[in-house]
Amino acid sequence: MYPDVPYQGISWPMMQHAGVLSKGVMDGLLHACILCNGEEAKPEVINGYLIEHGILTPNVRKDSNQADAWRDYQQILSEFGFIYSTRLTKRIRLTPVAMAYLNGRISYEEAFALQVMRYQYPNGHKSQLSPSLVDSVGESFNFSSFTEFQESCQILIRPAVLIWQIMEHLWKKSELAVLSLDELQTYVVRCTRNSDVHECVNFILAGRQNRTALNPMPRARRNMADWMKVLNQTLLFKLSADGSSLSLSGFSIKNQREISNVCLQMCNLQTFWHYHEGDFKRDWFDFYGSFDDVTDWVLTK
Repeated sequence: MYPDVPYQGISWPMMQHAGVLSKGVMDGLLHACILCNGEEAKPEVINGYLIEHGILTPNVRKDSNQADAWRDYQQILSEFGFIYSTRLTKRIRLTPVAMAYLNGRISYEEAFALQVMRYQYPNGHKSQLSPSLVDSVGESFNFSSFTEFQESCQILIRPAVLIWQIMEHLWKKSELAVLSLDELQTYVVRCTRNSDVHECVNFILAGRQNRTALNPMPRARRNMADWMKVLNQTLLFKLSADGSSLSLSGFSIKNQREISNVCLQMCNLQTFWHYHEGDFKRDWFDFYGSFDDVTDWVLTK
């Protein structure tokens, strides 16, 4: 029960290339993928396209002395469900949500906001176990993946939805509807369910009034900083100039009622992906990369 955490070192793992996210980068990576869509990835072709069009820096590898921006940055697409992870299939496979974007059915803002809001833990992409986590649990650890471990801890959360709801609650209380990196690291990352929002808000306010103090989660800071950069790429949030805090955007304030209703729907446990034994990684991409323009919520400027 909040603020207790199910394991030491709890965090929200996120890719470490959030700083390069932009429409131009996403477009470049997706169009480069089209060159090999359905076929085995050809790094020399994809890297050539990225360099020729100035999408990303060449990222010359020390071991090969060759440009390999693809190897470094392709995880941006798999992280947000636009392609199936290249760890699952050597063939480039674009997902329905990626095709909906490329075909102009939804805009970049709509596609990216949808995927960020749907992003959840556990998921089938963040499945790799860290040695430090295994060591911290000890001999009783008997899980084959981080996904399975998080499921056993009864974690089921959509971080972007949670953060938006926390800010909304602060705003309704006439409090500063802003979350600092310190508050994200100390309070927000402790949430294991979206239903923790009320308790989390209470602790944030108590912390601001120096009535209580919790220790920051030591391994969470970098991941939370990356989450802030990711959220800043949507129309829903705004990152401060110095990158130290996050607030609701003017768009969120203007469309508060509609977004609040969507967030409530996305907290419904039936809308989440649920772990199962077997080919859960592929199943995650089937789920997360899907798109239905009738039922999926998209932003309208």
